[in-house]
Amino acid sequence: MGGLMARIWALRAALRLARRDAWRNKGRSALIAVMIALPVLAASTVSVIYRSDEKDPQDYVQMTLGDQAQASLSFGSGEAIEQSPDGQDWTSVSQVDGDSKPPTLEQFRDQAEGMISTRDRVVVNRLVYANRGIRFRDRLLSTRIREFDYAATGVGGVISQVSGRPPKQDGEVVVSQELFEDKGIRVGDRLTFTASRESEPKALEVVGVVRGPSMIGKPWLIGPVGSLLPSNMSTGNSRWEGLSVEESLLVVGPDPVTWDQVLDLNQIGVAVLSRSVVENPPPADRVPFRGFDYGGGLGSTSTIGIAVVVIGLVLLQIALLAGPAIAVGARRNQRSLAIMVSAGAEKRHLRAVVLATNGVIGLVSSLIAAVAGAGLGAVTVLVLRERFGQQFVRVDIHLLDLLGLALVGGLTALAAALIPARQAARLDVVAALTGRRGQVPPRLRVPLAGLLVATIGVVLAYLGSEKRHELVTVAGLALTEIGLVAAAGAIVALAARLAVRLPFAPRFALRDAARQRGRTAPAVAAVLAAIAGGTTALTYLSSERLHDEHAYTPSSAHGVVTVTGQEDFTTADLGAVEAALHQSMPIGEVAAYYALKPPKDDTEIYLSLKRSLQNQCPLESQQTELSQAVIERLRNTDPRCKIFSDEPGTLRFSDNNPFDDGTALAMLTGTVVPADADALKSGRVLVFDPLQMWPDGTVRVEVHQEPAIGDSESATTTVTLPARLSTRTPKLFDPVYPISAAKALGVSLRPGGLFASTSRMPTPAEEDRALAAVRDTADANLSVERGYQGNSSAIVLLALVVAAGIVTLGGTFTAVGLAAAEGRADVATLAAVGASPGVRRRLAASQAGVIAGLGGILGVASGVLAGWILVRMQQNQVNGITYNSSGELGGRWSLDLPWTYLLVFGLGVPLLAVLIGFLTTRSRLPLVRRLGQ
Repeated sequence: MGGLMARIWALRAALRLARRDAWRNKGRSALIAVMIALPVLAASTVSVIYRSDEKDPQDYVQMTLGDQAQASLSFGSGEAIEQSPDGQDWTSVSQVDGDSKPPTLEQFRDQAEGMISTRDRVVVNRLVYANRGIRFRDRLLSTRIREFDYAATGVGGVISQVSGRPPKQDGEVVVSQELFEDKGIRVGDRLTFTASRESEPKALEVVGVVRGPSMIGKPWLIGPVGSLLPSNMSTGNSRWEGLSVEESLLVVGPDPVTWDQVLDLNQIGVAVLSRSVVENPPPADRVPFRGFDYGGGLGSTSTIGIAVVVIGLVLLQIALLAGPAIAVGARRNQRSLAIMVSAGAEKRHLRAVVLATNGVIGLVSSLIAAVAGAGLGAVTVLVLRERFGQQFVRVDIHLLDLLGLALVGGLTALAAALIPARQAARLDVVAALTGRRGQVPPRLRVPLAGLLVATIGVVLAYLGSEKRHELVTVAGLALTEIGLVAAAGAIVALAARLAVRLPFAPRFALRDAARQRGRTAPAVAAVLAAIAGGTTALTYLSSERLHDEHAYTPSSAHGVVTVTGQEDFTTADLGAVEAALHQSMPIGEVAAYYALKPPKDDTEIYLSLKRSLQNQCPLESQQTELSQAVIERLRNTDPRCKIFSDEPGTLRFSDNNPFDDGTALAMLTGTVVPADADALKSGRVLVFDPLQMWPDGTVRVEVHQEPAIGDSESATTTVTLPARLSTRTPKLFDPVYPISAAKALGVSLRPGGLFASTSRMPTPAEEDRALAAVRDTADANLSVERGYQGNSSAIVLLALVVAAGIVTLGGTFTAVGLAAAEGRADVATLAAVGASPGVRRRLAASQAGVIAGLGGILGVASGVLAGWILVRMQQNQVNGITYNSSGELGGRWSLDLPWTYLLVFGLGVPLLAVLIGFLTTRSRLPLVRRLGQ
């Protein structure tokens, strides 16, 4: 018992000394605190953003049911289903008769009301996810239309009123805050709604502005039930003007919808999200639904392993940033520690004082950083939701996450102090009291072990990317970084050996860095790690952007306006549409094309080209099942199995059976090829894929007629036509047929639409107005080819550069400041032998350049290597090509280096560090007390 009490008293004494030492050396303590707090601040910010973005069943309840509703009933086609308790997944377990007519909304409503409590009632909720039938002044709006009585009793929290009032009668609507802000719609404005070309325009008055958790970032228009959408549609795959209508019922009232009622509703094809079931899930043996395990979720071994590796790298970064300050602080305290030894302190007391000092600083700074990061994360979530339309349901701050991060920060500070504490325990008391500085020769095995670990990491990452093992790849990249960190000291020493011909200041800085590797190597390693992480992300994001850009297939030449008519489009409509375009857009020349006309209603007709036997891919005729490796090899090596649109610049026009005499083709592609126009005028099919040509210079055109509903089978005929292989650029994915070939094919033609060139790129507002003008004259759609319009990653790239730059400068000037504090005697000696006052500035600038320069070069090199590994892993997905759900080409991955950002990392940040070091260092050389040796 006495021994335990003695240890407790010793710990109290160590903590008291730690508090006094931290307070006495405020500058050094603040430096250590900032180095530990920065990563904790970043991690806690990311934690809040991630937790807020991660939706759990309760979030779906809030988004769909609000604060009061009991359940949401979503209708299907009448097939019995099995569902998960949270209502997010379900699957059909029976099929309805194909000849039976799906029930109407009223029929489903009657069935559903008979299965819920008699004290509850239902509220209809119907919506369409896309529509261009809403006109505001001279523009057509892309909105989501919803019929829903959100002000009904028991429906609270689903939609909230921002201004105005709820719609009460036919002709009144409210708009979402996005329409209010982005389109300039105000309460009292008039809109016009045209459900179809056959219906009369309907005047709508905006009576309010609303918002809701499920409406964030999306334009919505809401009216009373029955005021906007037809009421006689069947449930299931309901269609209105070619759009899918989603219908559901909200159950409101005092009684919850139980799991037994959910199972009964499943039998009539209703999927249920029940508040009561989500809050009190049924036991597993009462849930017939067995969801699919897609893998890669939060609980997967791979994801957990990757998270552990990433967290480990963050901890390493904290240790690297704080380590030099802790080590130098311990050396600056050597005299105080020596006095403690002379007063009777033991080695364990010295270790305890060093550990306690840094543990207290680390824990306090981590707690403050965690709280500040939570606040920053909350503000970020609110800004992203309010200003950028990101769908965050709530700000989710997990106290356990913050406490864990604070504890990790404190423990990491302790871990970074272990080596200085161990060195303090082996203190040479006489040397410390006389002011002598001992030199410990570096150990060769540390850098050698680091190089070995880095090599192993590169090999693991390469093999992991080859086999597409994410955990192995990430672990290999982490080992590579750890190995380079361990070898940083040897790299500094090697650089010092090569500095013999440099001017005095950089030569002195390199040699001082080599002598004091305990201070310099962690700083170089911290810069290396920060820039390597940023460079890896920059390289991957840049390659991903290039992949997405290559995957994009334009429909026409850049800036071309395309008007595509529906089946009733006529020659008279062409002239009216052209006149409307001239009035609303900056268009130049116009050319019309022709399309297939179905022989009768409810019949589809389309054309395709049949390849000759020797041009067919072996995969098309293969009867046995092939392995994925064989399929990938064939797709990669056999030109017959490659996707034709993989070629750069291939256009994919939306109407895959265009007929033309050459004028529309020139407008569509933006290039004039007289030989192609002559071929079409002479009756030859224009093809762009050489594998579609037969040896005799012809093509085999298959004419497919899909039957009307109720007919038994489709009809296909094959016609041989003369053809020409076009060499124009850009090419088209589909062939172009001559107008004169319609008779030989046995088909009829109609005006398909037109193409128009532009003198400049039309604005989105001009496009909206042009669409409105076109819709006034004909049943047609309009589009403008604007090229690849993917989400810009410039903000993300800039954020990465800024974050890595801050860490780089922080780590650099930590080491520079410590070097200046330790090297005061050296600088004083230089002054004594005649050095000019400016030498101190040049030394500080050189020391900053050494640390930031070495770390920047190594970081960029290792980051590019890691980025290449990650891109290579994507290349091995399907030989560099990704395919969408329809089997269409998605794009090829290739390494793309963001040279501007890499130069900023490799040259810009080090030069900035040199400039800051030069400008912020005082020129006056210090006078120091010289102790006897």
